[in-house]
Amino acid sequence: MHVPTRDRDRELRLPRQVYRLRMLGLAVGSLAVAAVFEAQRASSITWTLLLCHVIAWPHLAWLHARQSADAHKAERINLTVDSAFGGLWIALMHFNLLPSVLIAAMMSMDKIGWGPRFLARTTAAMAAGCGLGLLFTGAAMEPTTTMRQIVASLPLMVAYPLAVAFASYHSGRIGRERKKAIEQAAALRDQLAHVARVGTLGEMAAGLAHELNQPLSAIHFEASAALELSRDSAPGSVHESLSAIADQSLRAGDIVRRMRTFARRGQPKREPTDVGQLIREVLALLAHDLRLNGVRASETLADVPPVVVDRIELQQVLVNLIRNAIEAMSATPLPDRRLIVETRRVDHDVRVSVTDSGPGIDPSIAPTLFHPFHTTKPSGLGLGLSICQSLVESHGGRIGTEPQIHGGTTFFFDLPAAPPGSPK
Repeated sequence: MHVPTRDRDRELRLPRQVYRLRMLGLAVGSLAVAAVFEAQRASSITWTLLLCHVIAWPHLAWLHARQSADAHKAERINLTVDSAFGGLWIALMHFNLLPSVLIAAMMSMDKIGWGPRFLARTTAAMAAGCGLGLLFTGAAMEPTTTMRQIVASLPLMVAYPLAVAFASYHSGRIGRERKKAIEQAAALRDQLAHVARVGTLGEMAAGLAHELNQPLSAIHFEASAALELSRDSAPGSVHESLSAIADQSLRAGDIVRRMRTFARRGQPKREPTDVGQLIREVLALLAHDLRLNGVRASETLADVPPVVVDRIELQQVLVNLIRNAIEAMSATPLPDRRLIVETRRVDHDVRVSVTDSGPGIDPSIAPTLFHPFHTTKPSGLGLGLSICQSLVESHGGRIGTEPQIHGGTTFFFDLPAAPPGSPK
């Protein structure tokens, strides 16, 4: 899988920083270790192992991170190996007091920010390295430190903690910049989603006007009929006309309410929501589009738990998917135009799927289907599916497609079910 250069550089930012710290830590730490080895008249094998660790290991660790598909996972493995080496040097120094304490402290200090589980794992690796070193030394102990060894340990006491502190500050600044960028991206996504909703309403304006015209015309005719009735006419006829006027006015009000709700912009408000009810509202909003294009819509709504979502954002996802399905069936013969909206439980999630009977998705564009500004429509901007993906993922879900055996495509999205006891 090809990873863009910019994204790959971002992934390697942490391994690169750890590489620099590793180089510095080994450079200053080897001075203390070498001073102890020199006093102990260590064997040539021990000296060779120390030189290989200091000279070769940092570059091998960096190469491992660069070639790995997951650079951060590779670096966690490298840091665990670092701890094992640290434990080995502690044992080979016969637990010489000051260098041993400094190495153990430094090995633990630069891993605290990785979480308690990782710290426990690297501490266990250090203990295993100590155990291996004890086999070579026969559990030799020399808990004393000469002045030469103290002087050799000074760089490890001063330089490495300062470098770790500087790296932590730099990482914190990067984290703050990343958080700010995420907040700006979320605000931009909300603005873009609102613009897309208003644009969708503009495209649906003719159909919505027709939808409103029907109840308004019915109100006019029923009111005229009621006025023409003579005073001696049966009260039942007047009552029927007034009841029809009331029903049609409520219908017109519902259409306007759905339009205003869909176009509304404000702070996202997430609450337990009945997906089935939301689907029925969206199908009512798109009723004219469905009739105009000769699409027969059906619902298969299972008894699923509510989901904690922003109703307007989820409406936008459903509107985009259903309108895309309608457009996908434009070349399908009228009798075969079918749209199925389904809900079901998938593990701990609620899955909503929209299935059309169109020709299906061209395999050549499937990998870029959810990329922004990618569209097959002559007048499209390529933002609909990208916005859908952003909205679904912001709710902790995922979105995808499935081809149908007999033609057509299913677009689905999964959302985490609300905790038990949440109201629908």
